[in-house]
Amino acid sequence: MGINTSSIQHLVELHNLGYLKEAKSVLDIGATELHIKKNDLKELLQSIGKDLSLIDKFPNIDNWPKAPRTSSKYLYEFLLNTKEYSSLDLNGLHGAIKHDLNKPLLDKKLFNKYDLVTDFGSCEHVFNVSEAYRTLHNLTKNKGIIIIDQVVFGGNGYFTFDKSFLEGIAAANDYTVINGSYIIVLKDKTKDGSDLQYHIPLSKNLLNTIDFSKIKSIGISMTFQKTSDKEFLIPYQGNHMEKIYGVAGFNRFYLKDHIGYSYIKSNVREVEEVSFFQLVKEFFRRLFKKFN
Repeated sequence: MGINTSSIQHLVELHNLGYLKEAKSVLDIGATELHIKKNDLKELLQSIGKDLSLIDKFPNIDNWPKAPRTSSKYLYEFLLNTKEYSSLDLNGLHGAIKHDLNKPLLDKKLFNKYDLVTDFGSCEHVFNVSEAYRTLHNLTKNKGIIIIDQVVFGGNGYFTFDKSFLEGIAAANDYTVINGSYIIVLKDKTKDGSDLQYHIPLSKNLLNTIDFSKIKSIGISMTFQKTSDKEFLIPYQGNHMEKIYGVAGFNRFYLKDHIGYSYIKSNVREVEEVSFFQLVKEFFRRLFKKFN
């Protein structure tokens, strides 16, 4: 499992927008490594205004794609000033907490502990994927950030993912959706040898315009914020989500300085059926909360 050019670009953007300013404790699902050449990493990190020569001291920074590789721990310490880093993996690589993600995590000292929890391509390799995302949820603090980068096309795990799967997790568990995008991985490389990758808007119509003969894979990236310490809930499709959880879907409130949207609990299935009064009331509730 690895953090590549698009994932690092995304982390830098979230950092610069202030979403990761409280991320002093980080956990990766999977013993995550840096999958990028050193010069490309420096280029992506130059906007944060730190001494880029410190990157030269990252262990094994010149090795990728050969092993041993650099643990993502060093990126978080450089970018976020992380004070505590952990990862969860059956292989125990890079000091990971040994755990089979197919099975429930029983160590409750780890529950609600981490400010930032990530899945950079790990959960596609877990057959019991629902349990893996339950564990991810349990590890994340209330108000903590969750980043999921998964494969849509061209992966090598048990599963591929789409927007409805990830938005379903968000809807069932009342996450705030900070942002989402597709990731296009080209067959070409940078001049230093890293994968050329680009975020594009989360639009299937846009995907239909892509020449698949020129790409290596397509991923999906979504960033959530946990909003409570409630237990993880399994998503349902269609009107079952409404009947079981009272969630009809979501309505997007775009604010001038905010790139996210949240799910509105509703007893009706279609957003269009929500009364104008309810929408206005919800808008002003969020506006008041934002300014306070």
